[in-house]
Amino acid sequence: MGTKLLNPNDFEVDAFYDQFMEIIVNGRGYQGIADLLAKKCQTSILIEDEFFRVLARSNNNETTFTHIKKREGKKYLKPQRVDPRIINYVHLAQSSGQPIELPELPDYGVTYPRQIFPFVIKNKIKGYLHVFIKELDWNQMRLIKAALHSLVFLVTLRHAQVELKDEMRRTLILGLINDKGKDDIIQWEKGILGLDLSREMVLAVIQIKNATGQQQIEDVLFSITSDLDLNANVIAVNDEQAVLLVQSTDGRKLESSVVTEYLQVIFEALKITFTQCKVKIGVGRQCFYPRDYRVAFAEACKVISFTGPQPGTEEGVFYYHSLRLMGILPQPGNDQTLSEFVRRIIGKLYEYGVEHNTNLIETLACYLEQDCCIQSAARELFIHPSTLRYRLEKAEKISGLDLKDKDTKLELLLAIKLYRYYGETLLKR
Repeated sequence: MGTKLLNPNDFEVDAFYDQFMEIIVNGRGYQGIADLLAKKCQTSILIEDEFFRVLARSNNNETTFTHIKKREGKKYLKPQRVDPRIINYVHLAQSSGQPIELPELPDYGVTYPRQIFPFVIKNKIKGYLHVFIKELDWNQMRLIKAALHSLVFLVTLRHAQVELKDEMRRTLILGLINDKGKDDIIQWEKGILGLDLSREMVLAVIQIKNATGQQQIEDVLFSITSDLDLNANVIAVNDEQAVLLVQSTDGRKLESSVVTEYLQVIFEALKITFTQCKVKIGVGRQCFYPRDYRVAFAEACKVISFTGPQPGTEEGVFYYHSLRLMGILPQPGNDQTLSEFVRRIIGKLYEYGVEHNTNLIETLACYLEQDCCIQSAARELFIHPSTLRYRLEKAEKISGLDLKDKDTKLELLLAIKLYRYYGETLLKR
C-alpha cells in the first residue's frame, strides 16, 4: 500500500488530537474513539486488541457488518488464526508494523474492504484499528494518526489503572488457594473485582507448557473469556500455569454441562493461540465458601499432574472427580509404597509374562471384571472355558494368590488398576 503512517513519535497536537483526548478524559474509551473517527471519516470503524478481541465497533454504513452477535461459548472462532487467507495479512501487519489492505470477507460478515493500522507500544503491537475505506486523503490520515496516538495513550493509561486492581485480585485469589481467605472479604471483593464469593464458583488450573510468561498467559485468557459470554477471573501463578475462576453471568446455579462446554471452548482457543505448546486444564470441585478454594486448587493441580501412559492424557480438560480411586491413592511421598504393593501382588506374574511372552495379568483382569464368571470371561478373551480355568490355576500357582478369597480379589483388582494407570515403571526395580 502506498499510504504510510506519519512518524509515530511525532505527537502533533492539533484539534483532532484534542478531541480524541477529550474522549479519553470523559471515560468513553475505545468506543468513543471509534465513534468519533467513524463520524469524521464517514466510514465504519473497528478496534481490536492484539489477540483480535473486538474492543469497539462503529458502524457508519449499516451494510458493513452483517450477522454480528456475541458468541455464546459454543465455538471460539478466530479466522485470523485459522484461515490461511487472513493469516498472511496478519503476518504482514505484524512483521512490518505498517498499515495493510484487507479485502471484504463476506464469510465472516464483513462486506467492505478496509485498511488496518497496527498501534504499537515499545515495539510491540497492542491492537489494530480497522478503517473501512479504500483510499484515504490527507485529512483522513491526520484523523487516523490522532486516533492511533490516542489509542496508544489509552492502552498505556488503562494498564496503569488496572495495576492496582490486578494486584488486589491476585492477592485475593492467591489468598484463597493458599487457605488465607476469610469470610469477611466476600463483600469487599464483590464490589471491586466482579467476583461474588457468596455464590458458587468453579476453579480450574490451566497449564501451558513452554508458554512465554505470566503476562501473556493472563492477556490471552482475558481476551478469550471476554470474547465469550462468561464471567471469569484469571491470574497466572507462574510462567506455565494460571488459575481460572468461573461464575454464571446471571447469578443462577452453574450447570456442569455449561461449565464443561465453556472449558472445552477455552481449551480449543488456547490450542489455536499456543500452537506449539501442550495445554491441559484441570478442574477441581465447585466452591461455595472461601475455605473450598484451597482444596479445589489442590485437586485441579493433582489432575494436571496425572498423565499416565495412556494416549490422550497429555492435553485436554480433566476433572478431579474422574480420577475416582486414583485421586485418593497416589499421595505425595507414597510412590514407593504403591510400587511395593503392586510388585507384591502381581510382580511374579509380570516377570513370568516377560519370560514366557504371555499375559496372565490381563487374563486375571478380565476374569475379575466379569464378576469371576468363567463363561463370560472366556467369551471376552475368545478362548475355551477350560483354557481359562487352566490359566487361572497357573496364575494362582505363580503368584501364590487365592482367587477364592474376597480380600485377595480386591487387592488384585487394585494392583491391576494401578499397573494399567502407571505402566511398567511400578514393576521395575
